[in-house]
Amino acid sequence: MPIPVTIADDSALSRKMIKRALPENWDADISEAINGKEAIMAVESGKADVLFLDLQ
Repeated sequence: MPIPVTIADDSALSRKMIKRALPENWDADISEAINGKEAIMAVESGKADVLFLDLQ
């Protein structure tokens, strides 16, 4: 069963770089959020057992 992962960052380039850094063989269902509101919605909807986020 894939792990729900959300990458949250306002920068498309940063989201892309994080996505590229993840292991290729990792069984993950990756979603992206462009702001905090979308990240919270992803968590609430079960799309973020793992959450990568921009802290600045």
